[in-house]
Amino acid sequence: MSGESPAVTDSSGLQDPDGSQRKGSPSAPRRGARRGPAAGLTGSSRRGDGVFAGISCGSAVFLLLLMGAIAAFLVTQALHAINADSVNFLTAFEWNPDDDPSVWGVALVAWGTLITSLFALVIGGPIAVGAALFISQYAPRRLAQTLGYVVDLLAAVPSVVYGLWGIIFLVPHMGGVSQVVSDVLGWIPIFHYDGSPSPRSVFAAGIVLAIMILPIIAAISREVFLQTPRENIEAAYALGATKWEMIRLAVLPYGRSGVISAIVLGFGRALGETIAAAMVLSQTTNFFDHFLQPGGNTIAANIAVQFKNAFDVGRGALIASGLVLFVMTLLVNYLARWIARRGQIRDDVTPGKATAAETAEAAEESPVEAFQHKAINPHDAHRDDVLRASSLSSVAAGRRITDLLARGGVILAFLLAVLPLVSVLWLVISNGAKDFNGYFLQHSMRNIAESDVGGGAYHAILGTLEQVGLATAIAVPIGVLVAIYLVEYGRGWMARAVTFFVDVMMGLPSIVAGLFILSLWIIAFGFKASGFAGSLALLILMLPLVIRSSEEMLKLVPHALREASYALGVSRWRTILRIVVPTALPGIVTGVMLGIARIMGETAPVLLVVGFTSSINGNPFQGAQGSLPYFIFNEATQPYQPAIDRAWAGALTLILIIMILNLAARLLAWWKRPGRA
Repeated sequence: MSGESPAVTDSSGLQDPDGSQRKGSPSAPRRGARRGPAAGLTGSSRRGDGVFAGISCGSAVFLLLLMGAIAAFLVTQALHAINADSVNFLTAFEWNPDDDPSVWGVALVAWGTLITSLFALVIGGPIAVGAALFISQYAPRRLAQTLGYVVDLLAAVPSVVYGLWGIIFLVPHMGGVSQVVSDVLGWIPIFHYDGSPSPRSVFAAGIVLAIMILPIIAAISREVFLQTPRENIEAAYALGATKWEMIRLAVLPYGRSGVISAIVLGFGRALGETIAAAMVLSQTTNFFDHFLQPGGNTIAANIAVQFKNAFDVGRGALIASGLVLFVMTLLVNYLARWIARRGQIRDDVTPGKATAAETAEAAEESPVEAFQHKAINPHDAHRDDVLRASSLSSVAAGRRITDLLARGGVILAFLLAVLPLVSVLWLVISNGAKDFNGYFLQHSMRNIAESDVGGGAYHAILGTLEQVGLATAIAVPIGVLVAIYLVEYGRGWMARAVTFFVDVMMGLPSIVAGLFILSLWIIAFGFKASGFAGSLALLILMLPLVIRSSEEMLKLVPHALREASYALGVSRWRTILRIVVPTALPGIVTGVMLGIARIMGETAPVLLVVGFTSSINGNPFQGAQGSLPYFIFNEATQPYQPAIDRAWAGALTLILIIMILNLAARLLAWWKRPGRA
């Protein structure tokens, strides 16, 4: 070797096999020429790099300013009501802000928020962890991914549909359930039940919220359990552990911090839930301490129901309670990040290098190794059955019974996790199919009374598509630019701050996003309620999903592609736009489609800033506009059977649209995944 740096040629300059330059190719660069992103850049290219880096950094700064503006405008709009309050707004257990004198306290609705969320956590947490254990440790390998998708479908069901299911199906059956709980725990005053029919209680709301947080906890726990090192699993089996003992000794300790973090995130999701709680609860404005009887309230549900009829001080009080909810969810998300960060385990095994356990030609493989890492064929499956039988044949009866009970409990947890999805889908399909037809999809509710038969959801479908389309058009470029900043440019405190606030926004309650747009766009700027105002609220909810999915996809682009582009003299911004982003585009599109499916079912922001109309309004920038989630909410809360039937048909329409988007996202991810061919 001569020690000279390799010749770097432009894309137009090619070399012959003997190393000579072809005609028309530039001469080889002199010795010591600059390498890397800045090599061979013209003044125009450097300016382009500076402009693009500035745009990316500006998008990140916009995100930080957005989070600051949310807190600032909520505080500004709440100050008047706080000053008018005649008691301590943080500790009072009354809610009469528009009385004279004004008496209101966030403690009342915060109490209900905490109780319903704790019920959700106690009921949904163990079931979700058990379902994750079944999918990751017990289910056949070829079936595990499908079962994971089944549980994930729970997350695709909009909250307004859960609320409809809760008020129509769950609440009428809650009397018997509440009586059983009272018979067991009735000696505790808070669990006393007086036999009220169809109790719309905090316990019923807690069950609905438990179903809604199930997929969050289960999905994260499943991924954490699958990361358990094989060496830990094999060591447990080598000590003679049963399946359950292996899980207790190897899997659960390794994934403890991840599971706790998932539970905390699920708790944050329950804290901010709005529409499902508003539909199930029989709201009260006084302190309640009997959790099985009708009554209760939450911060988000109180805002959604009371805001339309509240006056000046009342609206300020509701905004102040939204600010408290924002702080609560921020603290919960920070706690989840802190737990996850403390639980990170550094693996000493060098990536890409096989360990001794992986390379050894053992005469027999353990069941777990065959389950997780080897293609299953009939002979291997038979051998695994023999190994499992032989490993349990010498186990003491007590340990064998414990293992079987644990297996049964995990299977039961999975069935309990899937049962609500089956129930929701069955009721939506069976009841919604009655009115789901061409007339329903092509007509609005204009001149149709709520008690009349007929009418359709065309105006609501059109409004939802326009609002979501505008939100996507704004959120996608900003989100992708923020992701580019984090991957390509981000360093130091600013990158850490952006990452933190993206995680905070992932758990931001939708009602808080609606309150912010209400405070800024409608109250401060004086604009009227419109579909565009709803789009602004929805883009706040969509942004973190686009940023996080795009960031992960951009990180997966091999660095060698960037280096090859730089070696050809391509500027950095052109490399990012023409090499990096196109390579990650399938994953980015998948994340965008999942984000669209996420915001399409949001109801709370629409309640606050879009308004409602039964007529067709194709202009999202002027006047109230229909939306599908609000249509379902409005029809479901009417006392007329035709309205209930239209609510089921609207729920079926919304679920079909969201399911199609989720299916398209998964098909795209499968089609474009590396190595599929």
